[in-house]
Amino acid sequence: MPPNVAECLYVQHAHHGSNSRRSSTLPNEILVAIVDELSNLDALGTLYSLLLVSHHLHAITLRLIYKEMSLSLFHPEQLRPFAYLSRNISTNPGAQFITSFTFMFGYYSGSGPCLSIGAVKAQENMEFILPYLVNVRRLDISFYPFGVFNPHALCLLPPSVRLTHLFVDRSIYLTDLSPFLARSHPLLESLVIRPTYPSASTSQPIQPTVSKLSVTTLCPNLRRVEAPIEDLLLFGDAPPSLVNLGVRGQHSFEFVDVTVPEHIVRTFTSLRTLFFEGTDYDTGVAPLLPRLPNLEYLSLDHSSMARHSDAHNLSMFSSVAKLKYLRLMYSPREPLRIAPGSVDTLLILDVVEFKACTRVYRDSTETSRVDDVGSKWAQWWETAKQDIANVGRRILENQT
Repeated sequence: MPPNVAECLYVQHAHHGSNSRRSSTLPNEILVAIVDELSNLDALGTLYSLLLVSHHLHAITLRLIYKEMSLSLFHPEQLRPFAYLSRNISTNPGAQFITSFTFMFGYYSGSGPCLSIGAVKAQENMEFILPYLVNVRRLDISFYPFGVFNPHALCLLPPSVRLTHLFVDRSIYLTDLSPFLARSHPLLESLVIRPTYPSASTSQPIQPTVSKLSVTTLCPNLRRVEAPIEDLLLFGDAPPSLVNLGVRGQHSFEFVDVTVPEHIVRTFTSLRTLFFEGTDYDTGVAPLLPRLPNLEYLSLDHSSMARHSDAHNLSMFSSVAKLKYLRLMYSPREPLRIAPGSVDTLLILDVVEFKACTRVYRDSTETSRVDDVGSKWAQWWETAKQDIANVGRRILENQT
């Protein structure tokens, strides 16, 4: 729908002053569609004008303006308007419409006291906002360096909130996040816990006195978990719906504790996708692969593979019985291809370098460049899902 449609609607109402009878002649769903289209076109100027047309259009427009809120603080001067927003959140009528809330703090040009003071103030202001996110579904709070945000503040969210996606930094103490995770989250689908940034402070491992969480009871619909290695020990079980696991380490983290791979295999029995970040291949990745019989999608980053002498040889993944899709996020020494006999079930190989993705197909000598960015709320392998199905179908057709 072109933007002039809504502009005409605004002019029509403006000329009739306080008389809003003409707006009532249009069905509510049409008015919502018009405002929604303007929101998709990022026509903020017109949206703000529609707020002044009538009470009816004000309510519709306000809902869409506040539906997805994204705030970024990269300079100390931005703290003042952020503080104004947070201190007046209780009287802000748009807060009740926020369903997706993203907050990023990072003073990349500052350090020392400036960074610490800014982080403390940002934390305080976030604590003003959280109690009023009554309808939030997707929540992403990111501080740089990681570890300066205390996730215990998540307990300030309304008890009735029904999150579907939660992305949050891990503080240096696991117990800071445990109280919120111990709540019931029946609709939660994705949980991403980012590790403490190495320069901030070392993460504290789970202690024997920390109670394990029954994810099957608390999060029965959880499909995706990405967390630091030590945090995975907090999960006492996992529901059958949990098929996507991300293992996050720091600087090629090695599984020095042999119970960690055993715990992963025993707890996450339904895994179909596995993502490794900063985990040593020989000690962390290789021992797990043959013990996950349902694994179909695998992703490894540069730090997981950089020091491995056979990083260009796909036969190292032959122990994965059902592997369909492999994503390697590093620069190989030579062009990669799916050679016959390397991994019999592999259909697609993605090589990601600086967000540029080269896709290699099993049934073709050609490659293609694809967009690897996608939505952060989506699963990392979903951009390849359709191509995987297409390749599998072509192979079956050729065999018959």
